[in-house]
Amino acid sequence: MKYCHEEYSTSSCGDCNHYNTCPGECQGNCKKCLEEVHFPAKYPLGKKDYDCERMLDFYVCDYTVKYTSEMLYLMRESEALKQIDNYHVISIGCGGCPDLMAFERYCHEDENGKSVNYIGIDVNKKWMNIHKVIKEYKTTTLRKAQFVYMDAVSEEYSEISQANVIVLQYVISHFYNTKQIEKISTFFDKLIQKIVAHKQKGKPFVVLINDVNSNNRGRDYFQLIIDKLHNEGFHGISKRFYFDYRIQNDFQRYGTRHQSTDILYNIPDELDIYQPWTKCSSAQLLIEVWEDDNV
Repeated sequence: MKYCHEEYSTSSCGDCNHYNTCPGECQGNCKKCLEEVHFPAKYPLGKKDYDCERMLDFYVCDYTVKYTSEMLYLMRESEALKQIDNYHVISIGCGGCPDLMAFERYCHEDENGKSVNYIGIDVNKKWMNIHKVIKEYKTTTLRKAQFVYMDAVSEEYSEISQANVIVLQYVISHFYNTKQIEKISTFFDKLIQKIVAHKQKGKPFVVLINDVNSNNRGRDYFQLIIDKLHNEGFHGISKRFYFDYRIQNDFQRYGTRHQSTDILYNIPDELDIYQPWTKCSSAQLLIEVWEDDNV
């Protein structure tokens, strides 16, 4: 986040590919551009994707603490995570890797000496400079971070045998935003066939899903991955959670309510310019696969 803040603070917008240049009161209104990416139905002529490196720097400073906190709340609910000695995480659509930050904090909370190996998969190569900084950050907890730039929806990839955690953080809603929701079933099939099916026998496997709390932007597909796991012979438990943040209807009360919506980190004063999120607001699904019929 410090790196992204410095990059954003010392750069300026060049030629903008936004429709009729950047909207708002000034050229380079990243807050507005991000809103357009996240709510395409509301802005049909707005920005469609994360296609600007400066906007990604802004994104990290705006959203990271919220996303990291949401993931940490979810991780604390998992009994299976406690049973795993060392985490081998596959993060689909990893972006700025807030889930990796959550894993570091999670390991330090118990002082259990556990470690994290992390593979982030993202189609967007504009994250590369930020990922280079993340790869340089190595500790006894964060052993290795590596990144693969590919479309996990349409491209084929090899079986991954050591993974014991899959993270899908604000990925399913992105299917909606990019008009690819019809591909979600095939995407889940690939995750199961290429990753879950190669889990270590007799050891738990955890799927962590954190996304928009709306039944019109992806949460309605959470159940599909549970059904597909069951159809492939995998068994375990699933738990649903939500944050009571500006709840507008009972459909948003998805499972168990977290006791707090507060973020779990202190935000440095210099990040105030981004007006970063200070509350958690997502819906979540925790899946713990303990055994399967092939064991």
